[in-house]
Amino acid sequence: MSLQKLAFKGAMWLALFQFASQLFSWTITVLVARILSPSDYGLIEMATIITGYAAFFVDLGLGAAIIQKKNINKQELSSVFWFVLALSITLSFACYFSAQYMALLFNEPRIQPLVEVISFVFPIAGLLVVPSSLLNKNMEFKAIGIIGMISTVASCTGMLLIAINGGGVWTLVGGMFIQSITRLIATYIKVKWYPLIYFNYQQAKSYIHFGVNVLAGRTFFYTFEKSDKFFAGRAWSAQTLGFYGFALQLAQIPTEKITTLINQVSYPVFSKLQDNKVEFSEFYLNVVKVTAVMVTPVFVGGYLLGEDIIKFLLNEKWYPIIYVFKLLCLTQIITSLNAVNSFVHYAQGRPIWSLYFHAILAVGMGVSFYFVVPHGIDSIVIPWFTTYLLICGAWTIVTLKKIDISIRMYIKNIISPFAGALVMIIGLIFVEFLLNEITLDDEAWLILMLPLKIFIGGVLYVSYLWLFDREIFVKIKELRSA
Repeated sequence: MSLQKLAFKGAMWLALFQFASQLFSWTITVLVARILSPSDYGLIEMATIITGYAAFFVDLGLGAAIIQKKNINKQELSSVFWFVLALSITLSFACYFSAQYMALLFNEPRIQPLVEVISFVFPIAGLLVVPSSLLNKNMEFKAIGIIGMISTVASCTGMLLIAINGGGVWTLVGGMFIQSITRLIATYIKVKWYPLIYFNYQQAKSYIHFGVNVLAGRTFFYTFEKSDKFFAGRAWSAQTLGFYGFALQLAQIPTEKITTLINQVSYPVFSKLQDNKVEFSEFYLNVVKVTAVMVTPVFVGGYLLGEDIIKFLLNEKWYPIIYVFKLLCLTQIITSLNAVNSFVHYAQGRPIWSLYFHAILAVGMGVSFYFVVPHGIDSIVIPWFTTYLLICGAWTIVTLKKIDISIRMYIKNIISPFAGALVMIIGLIFVEFLLNEITLDDEAWLILMLPLKIFIGGVLYVSYLWLFDREIFVKIKELRSA
């Protein structure tokens, strides 16, 4: 079986379990959001600015190094394991003692105990790096999906119980711990890998060298990812920051679940194809095409139906996020299509290129957020449609040039999903025009019309692809039946 077919089968299993777990997860998330206040989400955004980076640092990019390296032995893995564990414990102490300074930075004493408690999750993350990387390297995506589903169900169930019993912001912290511990236990049961009582820095050194470049790139990415919350956290109230943070969280659901799934499957394949230039480029175009086909209608639908979605899922205290949520949905199309580019360079042994891209992104977006934040929550979408779009466009062009794919070929590869989305837009506008004559109370209208609009949009989109780009269905059938 070819690598692409093997990856497809793995992706199908992973998608199945992720769909089930995320359906459960977001049902609970909505229920929890109805119980908690926007300020609870604002506090957790502040508390995780430093601890979130430390979580990135725990991995040190060594997971990517394990997946990328062709030949590997148990002594090397054991050396990497003990190095990561020592690093994670060190980071845990560092974050714990930095908690008071974080509270001073945001002038918010309530985040100190949050940071102190969250810091103890790092050793758990350190224990997971090697075994979880082995699952990805060996393309055991069915097992990864099962582990993810188990940890998600356990975490969400715990969060709901904590929230119902008045846990407030600690509901979100509790969810982190339950998910991490459950994932740790399930991963070791599946992998059956245990480290030797052995450490040799020289054997771990090559992994560390590769990983440090990956980590540096992720550091800049994290700086970009948190720069909006950092400047907003200093300028806005916890409630306003909570509005923005939750709007972004909702908008990123398809990116985190669909795009992350695709890239999780594709990176090991890219690594195995790194010496086959033709197949590598072909696989890149397939990954981008599948990503565009899956996410474009979701994000366009999020923009068109954003107001209905928020009113259907949440209560009135969350209505201020509608405008920002709708626009952030559109920006996630660029995020999803751009996400694969870094994995291309990782797989071909150029993590430093991704570092440069993320450094430019961190500086450009950080400066942009700094200037727009004083103008209020609605203005924070401006950098996403200007600075972010330009930088990601340039990064895609650089990536295409490196793997000998023309811009024309790239655009031709993804044109049908966007054309299908345009047909969907026109159809939904026409449906909205027809439905304006119907008068029902708001709640009854949402319950009846939102599912109908989603169904109509989906039918229009799939019908367009079936009529004008049937090749995508043929490829899926071939891979599924292989």
